[in-house]
Amino acid sequence: MERVRKLATAAVSVTLALAAGQYMETSASRPPSDEIRPTHVQPVSAGPDDKLTLSLATPVHRSLPIDPALVILPEEQTAPHPMRAEVQGSSCRTALTLRAEPAAILALDLAASCRPDERVVLRHAGLAVTGRTSASGHLQMRLPALSADGRISVLFADGGVIEAAQPVADLAGLRRIGVQWLGDDAFQMHAFEAGARHGEPGHVSAVDPKRASARGGFLSLLGEAGVSLPMQAEIYTHPGDGTPALVEIEAAVTPQTCGRTLIGEVLDSAGGKAETRELTLEMPGCDAVGDYIVLKNLSPDLNMASAR
Repeated sequence: MERVRKLATAAVSVTLALAAGQYMETSASRPPSDEIRPTHVQPVSAGPDDKLTLSLATPVHRSLPIDPALVILPEEQTAPHPMRAEVQGSSCRTALTLRAEPAAILALDLAASCRPDERVVLRHAGLAVTGRTSASGHLQMRLPALSADGRISVLFADGGVIEAAQPVADLAGLRRIGVQWLGDDAFQMHAFEAGARHGEPGHVSAVDPKRASARGGFLSLLGEAGVSLPMQAEIYTHPGDGTPALVEIEAAVTPQTCGRTLIGEVLDSAGGKAETRELTLEMPGCDAVGDYIVLKNLSPDLNMASAR
């Protein structure tokens, strides 16, 4: 049965329909950013006759400190075998191994024995999420590839970086769209395949993210929440099997988000080319706690609210 949504606004002005074969022609790869800042904010009224506005603008990127001694790229970039970067320190070793898996997933294996229980930031084609190493300095994670070069960097707490690349060959038939945020500025992705409604089998969300091996799309839930300044993301993968889908981005009005501006970024990847757009959302007051803001029907070329 369809879930009843109480909206703080009466309508939404963001529309997008995903279908197989619809890809961006003008998208370009953008450098990843560990800082999300708005270039401008458009207020959202909670009145019943007002429309919700999604503001998209070019984000401001700030370069992170990189220690050249920690950056090692594999010499061979085209082999289908796992790619490995390694740094041998005076007392320990840091190694990053990438492997391409089905559905254009990049499996990451980080071994950093001198960095136990440490917050790290993983970056790939505009995506930036946090991870945490184990007590032995180990971390495994799977990321949906957004760009064909499959380049991933890991930023450590002291500013050191290790980076490797694993080319991904099977992105041509995939469309990926997602949202990322910092701290309490939480968003959620919802996809409705083949006309599904809330709670029906074709509804893809964090409640039922589906599997990459199943027919239809699936949702990747990314980022370690149990660290300081967590950076998280949800990315929906739409397969090239002809299944139509509608995609929504949702924000809950909570005591942590009410009465303030939420800041995030929309990630879009078509055919191995990635684009990142800034998202700012003015939340209603705290008397609306329990309501939801829904941004839905995102267009394939990200022409949202004529703010391009």
